[in-house]
Amino acid sequence: MDDTRDLALRMLQGCVAGRTHQIARIVSAQYDAALKPYGLTANQLTLLCMTAVMQPVRPRDMLPYLKMEQSTLSRSLDRLVKNGWLKRDTDPEDSRSHRMALTSQGTTKLAEAQAGWGEAQAWADEAMGKQGIASFTKVARQLNPLMPEAE
Repeated sequence: MDDTRDLALRMLQGCVAGRTHQIARIVSAQYDAALKPYGLTANQLTLLCMTAVMQPVRPRDMLPYLKMEQSTLSRSLDRLVKNGWLKRDTDPEDSRSHRMALTSQGTTKLAEAQAGWGEAQAWADEAMGKQGIASFTKVARQLNPLMPEAE
């Protein structure tokens, strides 16, 4: 039994997946709490931002950047449409597809949420430090070079 415990302990201590999931849950909870007064989650804010950067955008064109399942993305975008923050139009190049864009309400929501996002960013700066965030960003870009960079 001690061998099993030692093996499990080594796996827990060294598991990159476990650590990244733990970090993701902690960070997401902070962002969700800071964005709650604005009626958004961190995931919804990310989708609003990606849409704003890429609009008009077909949902399938967002997938390589977001690394999400298509069904998860579709459900999430449907909620943003239902809230009036995104609009869905038929793609003029492919009538079987559609494109997403921010509505004026979505643009307003994004601007309002900046305060909550800033609060969460300040927490991250304090919790992870500038060097920690820079390292985190470097790894994220190595794993997904498609993610847009600041200009």
